[in-house]
Amino acid sequence: MPPLVIAIIVLLVVHYFLAIATIFVLMKDKGLVKAIIPWNLVILLVPIAGPIAYWTYKLCTRKK
Repeated sequence: MPPLVIAIIVLLVVHYFLAIATIFVLMKDKGLVKAIIPWNLVILLVPIAGPIAYWTYKLCTRKK
């Protein structure tokens, strides 16, 4: 198997677990409201960067 295919598989596996953990925290923090729908889409559709964006947003808004 070419290294590029292995890298893509590893990236998607990491994204899967990171996205599930991030959505779990998102639901726990905000509950079920319409405002989390855009976050769910970003977290699920943008590999790795989506969950990182939410964690960055969460860290920045808690400091205020």
